[in-house]
Amino acid sequence: MTLRAEARQSGVTRSWKELGEVAPMSSSRGRSSTKSWQRLSFGKRQTRTGQLSSEEAQHRRWMQILLLSFQVLLVTFLIGWMSPGQDLLSDPGVGRWIELVAVVLLIHVGSLLLSRTLNTDSSWPLGRSFMLLSGFLIANWIILQDPTVSVMLLPVPLLGMVLGFLLKPAQAILIAAAAVVFTVLMVLERQPQIDAVAMGLAQFLGILVAVQGVQKVRTRTRILTVGFLAGLTQAIGNLLLEPLAFRDLDVTAFVVTLPLQDAMWSLVGGISAGVLITSALPFMERWFDVLTEIRLVELADTHRPLLNEFSLLAPGSFQHSLMVGQLAEEAANTIGADGLLCRVGALYHDIGKMNKPGYFVENMQGGDNVHDRLSPEMSRLVVIAHVKDGKSIAEEERLPKPIVDMIPMHHGTSVVEFFFHKKAQQVDEEEADRTREAFRYPGPKPTFREAGILMLADGVEASSRTLSDPTPARVRQHVRNIIQARTGDGQLDECDLTMSDLHGIEDAFVRVLSAIHHGRVKYPGDAVAQQQDSGENGATGSGDSGEENSTAASVTARRR
Repeated sequence: MTLRAEARQSGVTRSWKELGEVAPMSSSRGRSSTKSWQRLSFGKRQTRTGQLSSEEAQHRRWMQILLLSFQVLLVTFLIGWMSPGQDLLSDPGVGRWIELVAVVLLIHVGSLLLSRTLNTDSSWPLGRSFMLLSGFLIANWIILQDPTVSVMLLPVPLLGMVLGFLLKPAQAILIAAAAVVFTVLMVLERQPQIDAVAMGLAQFLGILVAVQGVQKVRTRTRILTVGFLAGLTQAIGNLLLEPLAFRDLDVTAFVVTLPLQDAMWSLVGGISAGVLITSALPFMERWFDVLTEIRLVELADTHRPLLNEFSLLAPGSFQHSLMVGQLAEEAANTIGADGLLCRVGALYHDIGKMNKPGYFVENMQGGDNVHDRLSPEMSRLVVIAHVKDGKSIAEEERLPKPIVDMIPMHHGTSVVEFFFHKKAQQVDEEEADRTREAFRYPGPKPTFREAGILMLADGVEASSRTLSDPTPARVRQHVRNIIQARTGDGQLDECDLTMSDLHGIEDAFVRVLSAIHHGRVKYPGDAVAQQQDSGENGATGSGDSGEENSTAASVTARRR
């Protein structure tokens, strides 16, 4: 053990010279003894990772500028403000350009500000959403070429539902509102006899229903319902607003824009949007790289071939995953995180154990412990390998990226405590301190809330099985110890879990574990069975794979 580590553990504050090091600010005249170039570079050094991040940020800025320019030119052409016989340098043309640039800038800036406010890195789906907006405007331009087609057939509900799947509701509504504004301008250029503002209000009402309706959708029939409701809302808006929306219409125009016909076409457009989204959702998820609730529900089906094989090859690990999913989902719902994502991530977090199921204690079923014949270093390699194997299997099965990321993150860079403790008993303290880092998982640490919750649920579920008398008080203390150990080791430093979240997670874990370890009336013969079970547990208790932290091992390691 180093002198600095010894001083830190003993709680004694020593000077830099006592520790055999030179203080960076130790001049007798009270001035810094560091060189001028050292003072200038202090706190301003940039690593290779920082340089790459800076280059990536600069690349994104240029892409945003190009996207902005493309959006301005495209919208100008589609609305009808740019044509071969039109002079854009005239006063009306310049004014329109200025207004249009201001509107597009406002949309882009507002979307980026919403991304920062909502703490989401959504630049990639946001850029594709603007491409989707461009496609929507092109579709409007094609439809409006035929004046006999009702403007209510414009795919406004479709755009609202797609944006609702891709972005946060606030961002989706902002971009959809911009689409309505551009649509109103396009209609005004081609059919000035229609009150396009009233039409736009009806379309915006349909968009609100579409965006909010697709949130937390878990069945495909629900998508059809949302499309119908969006179309119905738009139809009702047309009936309420269109009686005042006609100015100097002739008979032919009145027949074409009859309010009842427009309402009917609005309803047809909403239902068609629901049908199209239902059929195109798998392609949309893959192309936009989004994870919808429907996809998560499908992945949670335990009859899927991968999970079915997992339950057959590693039944103990599979049951452990089910319990971890129950804990993680309850905790996530308590603090407002994605509970379904936590449950699905828990189902797949240990699939790497299928390659060597017999090396993990939950699958030994009372047999010999193979780790008794292995060195701690070899056992460490076998145990840590299940993370890499699980990630490879998940990528081969093309699981969504958040699920793949949760597999290595559920251990982070924590120490395989059982085998480190076993190794520490074979060497002196100084050697044990040097080898501790070698017994850490490769990481990375959890970078989002659901991964952090999964890490805590995994440790709590495995270690709670060792509680001899799981009373609510003991369960709470045990859960608190696990959370404090993970927090003290810095495993939760890179995710957004607050202290308030950790308290909520602790309460949720205690509720679920107390329900699992519920009491019951003792039946005749229970005493004999309990003694037999205790004897079996004593015989196999030393066969812990070491994958989960035990309280005793954690305390011993911290003391070292």
